[in-house]
Amino acid sequence: MGRSRYAELLTHYPVPILAVILVVVCSCTLLSVLVAKPPDFSDPLQGFIPRYTDIHSSYRAWHSLVENTAISSGSRDLLTFYPLEEKATAGTWNTTTSTVNELYQRLRRSSSVDASNESDSEITSYGTTTPDFYAPFTGRVLSPKEQFFCDSKPRGGYAQLAFSISEDIYKMNFDTFTQLCQLQADVESSEYYKPVCQFDCMCRSFSLVNYVAYLSNRSSCFDVTQPDLTSTLQLLQYCYTFYETIPFDCWYGGGMFHSRRCNVSDRCANEAIFELYHYIISTDKPITLTFIHMAQGKPTYSLYTKLRNVISKSRNKNVHLMALNFGLKEHEFELSLTSDICWISLALVVVVLIIWIYTESVFITFMTCTSMAFTVILSYTLYQFVFHIEYFPFLNLLATIVVIGIGADDLFIYWKTWISIKHSRNASILERIVTYTFEHASTAMFVTSASTATAFFACTYTDIVSMRCFCIYAGTCVLVHYVIVITWLPACVVIYEKYALRGCHVFGKESKVGKLFRSIHSQLTRLSRFLLNRQSIISTISYAWLPLFLVISVGGAIALFGWPRLSPPSSDTFQMLSFRHPFEVFDREVRKHVNFLSSYASLPITFVFGVSKAFNGGYFDIKSHGSLVLQPLPDLSLPETQLWFSNFCWELRQQDFFDDSIIQSHGCFVEELRTWIMVRSCASDLCCQDLVFPYNQSVFSYCLDKYTAATMTHGHTVASPGVRYKNNKPAAVIISFQSNVKADYNYDMMENFHKNVSTFLQKVTANTEMNNELYKPFFTASGGLLFYDVQSTLLRSLPLSLAVVLLASSIIVFVTTLNILLTVAALLTISCSLLTTLGILSLLGWELNILESVIMSLAVGLSMDFPLHVAVAYRISPLTQDRKQRVMTSLRHVGGCLTAAMLTTLVAGICMLPAQVVAYVKLGTFLTLVIISSWLYSMFFMPSLLIHIGPVGSFLQLRFKCCGRKGRRSTKDAADKATYSDEISSELTPSLPMTTSRSPLAPVIEESAEELELSKLEQITPASALLEPRNMARSEMSYSRLSPIVETYESDEP
Repeated sequence: MGRSRYAELLTHYPVPILAVILVVVCSCTLLSVLVAKPPDFSDPLQGFIPRYTDIHSSYRAWHSLVENTAISSGSRDLLTFYPLEEKATAGTWNTTTSTVNELYQRLRRSSSVDASNESDSEITSYGTTTPDFYAPFTGRVLSPKEQFFCDSKPRGGYAQLAFSISEDIYKMNFDTFTQLCQLQADVESSEYYKPVCQFDCMCRSFSLVNYVAYLSNRSSCFDVTQPDLTSTLQLLQYCYTFYETIPFDCWYGGGMFHSRRCNVSDRCANEAIFELYHYIISTDKPITLTFIHMAQGKPTYSLYTKLRNVISKSRNKNVHLMALNFGLKEHEFELSLTSDICWISLALVVVVLIIWIYTESVFITFMTCTSMAFTVILSYTLYQFVFHIEYFPFLNLLATIVVIGIGADDLFIYWKTWISIKHSRNASILERIVTYTFEHASTAMFVTSASTATAFFACTYTDIVSMRCFCIYAGTCVLVHYVIVITWLPACVVIYEKYALRGCHVFGKESKVGKLFRSIHSQLTRLSRFLLNRQSIISTISYAWLPLFLVISVGGAIALFGWPRLSPPSSDTFQMLSFRHPFEVFDREVRKHVNFLSSYASLPITFVFGVSKAFNGGYFDIKSHGSLVLQPLPDLSLPETQLWFSNFCWELRQQDFFDDSIIQSHGCFVEELRTWIMVRSCASDLCCQDLVFPYNQSVFSYCLDKYTAATMTHGHTVASPGVRYKNNKPAAVIISFQSNVKADYNYDMMENFHKNVSTFLQKVTANTEMNNELYKPFFTASGGLLFYDVQSTLLRSLPLSLAVVLLASSIIVFVTTLNILLTVAALLTISCSLLTTLGILSLLGWELNILESVIMSLAVGLSMDFPLHVAVAYRISPLTQDRKQRVMTSLRHVGGCLTAAMLTTLVAGICMLPAQVVAYVKLGTFLTLVIISSWLYSMFFMPSLLIHIGPVGSFLQLRFKCCGRKGRRSTKDAADKATYSDEISSELTPSLPMTTSRSPLAPVIEESAEELELSKLEQITPASALLEPRNMARSEMSYSRLSPIVETYESDEP
């Protein structure tokens, strides 16, 4: 169906078109509500881990191996520590009387003990504790410290309050100490604290003031005197040297303070002092933590709301309650998503008001808002039922803001084109108006929609699921909205004109609201005339605009790539709430300064043989973690295989990342087997010290089975290194050691560690002369590299996405303008605007995290719309004009709608800044910066650039003939169109030095049919007319009222 036929359909059947669209939308709404699962935002961090990367695949394969391993072989589908037939005789190696059931129970007990892992799950429920927590239930005698605090030490599962002190902790005066004591008492006496506290609320919190009272032999912090405080602080300052130097286990080693390895001073031989350093106070900032006897979770929400008021009231005091850690961050985020809808609604209301002022039509404004809602509904239906993606991350909600901005922009383009063509002499027939408007507006809207959708879909390259889902959904919204805007919007405008709805105004002209709107309208008109009709602003000082904006863009490039630069994320804690929220303040300013929260363990190095690391889980199904896939394992009994594994473990110990400061004797099964055999007497069994390594095949198999059955009965977990059996045969091998690299958020450190281990593994496996595929293990750090994987993925995917978008945008610009110089000018403008925006974001402290990457991926798409419109306007301007005249003609043609589009996006961004959800705040900040930057570069930099290097006439202008057309239109038709363009220009732009004769446009008559079609809008309307549609209606070229339209509608001639 051609454009003219479609325009005819829109003209004659607008109501049926609207009815069909409405039926489709209602059907999709019912389908989404009744069939699709509603979005779940209870865990907003789901999908923030890359999938199908090498690190993720290795981690999931290791996790699947652990999940499919049973300590006691209850099922033949699971891997085991030893052959099934050896299980019944395993007791002969450790005990004289042991049955299979006893061995099974012993294995279960041993696997449940992990003394090195302090888990928050020790707090089981509110008001109850495990036996280790409350000593009276266990029958043992409480230590003095346990009697004082009702627990042995602070625990991560307790709710935590962070206090900031205005002075050095070691020099804290007594008044500050008293304020801190009183503030803590106010919290514990709150009515919201008692329902959720542990131990009947009779126990003292783990806090600085209570530790001072304990060390001073006082029953309460209120009983502490000035000398007590002074002596305790001096003791803390004296003992800090021992805390820095002695090992961790000296403090909880059961009286090891005076051992040769620890050697702690008698004054400091108290575990309470260690707990102060490790849990309570910061050693580099005046921050102190308080652990109250209350488990983290949703029941503490009432107390949290009470403490937020305390935070605001204590800001200017010596002691300030600065942050909280109640385990409510995800819950608060979920509530904030709902409450922040008001800011999205406010943005929508302001945009609606701007549309209303621009169009002066309630009907058009309402239908535009309806089209935005239809876009969201149809896109969600396609997302769920066509793309089959069930996971709907909260990032997808950001697409709503994008839809609001795009919806307003498309309306401005269509409405401007409609008003321009409607008031021409040759367009008095409704069908012709619809045809001309649709031809020009649909092309402009398609170009901008294609560029924005390209920017979104280019980001699907990333391996982070939430980012890919957002890009798919947002790109779908853009394309769906284009379909809506070329069907729903034209039909609505036809109904508006055809049935005289333009005369229906909610507020009369004499009403106060009507006068207010006309006043705002008048001010916008004056602003537009001032900016666009004064040539001196751009043309006269164009030589000044170019260096000014170039210097700004160079400064942005320096800020982006030099200092402070856009760096990888420095913390694995994802910011979800506003910058000053107490939960975010705790993660940002407290965690890294308290040793209990910032100390990292060394990374393990685990090599797995016999398991495929290929991830077979669903890409968009975040709950699918894949299944265990075994691959052939080398015959472990072969002498050459024994030597290879022995050499592998030896070379591993020689690497720089291997931790040789501790004894690691349990990591390599070959070494352990040899040690076990060498200490056994030959009088008891074949596996004894007389055997020579490498062993005979049958001897090795027999001894390995006996060794695993004997040694894997105590102190091992499903993650312990060793051999795993399936169907009585070795199926997998795990070799694991500790590295000397601690888990850290530093990207360069983790990249160096990952590179070194990968290089070692590649080198050692490439040296074997046997089947390489059987000796290709994978390594994992048990989740320690997952955050590095996020950093690496972001650094890799965002630049590639931006490059793809820039390439696609250059193609779109070139295809639209068919001019090399215009393409270069538009790309230079887009690049400078992009550098300025990203540079400012770098100066604002943005890091390349997941949310920031999603938002920055929109930069190219949103930065190229305005330059593209200016380039197209320059392209269709009269070829007989010089550069300055063509630039001013272009600005008069598109300046008004670009300014209105800028205002709508700017207002939508500003309305999002007060939100609590940081995603909305950062999106609002980004929209504000990118739209201002793009508008300034498009209205000042690019016109100045075109004044100097813009194409003159048809210089470097390419033309292509469409094969599907019947041929060039007749000369008479072309002449009519040239005359039509001349008449419009002479009537509507008298300020320009244009002639009314046909001779200046003679070259236009000889152009292709496509050139003539584009020339219909040249010089149609200045920007002031776009802001004054009613004034144009009063001109001598005014469009006839509805009755003349109906009377002349059946005529073929205007």
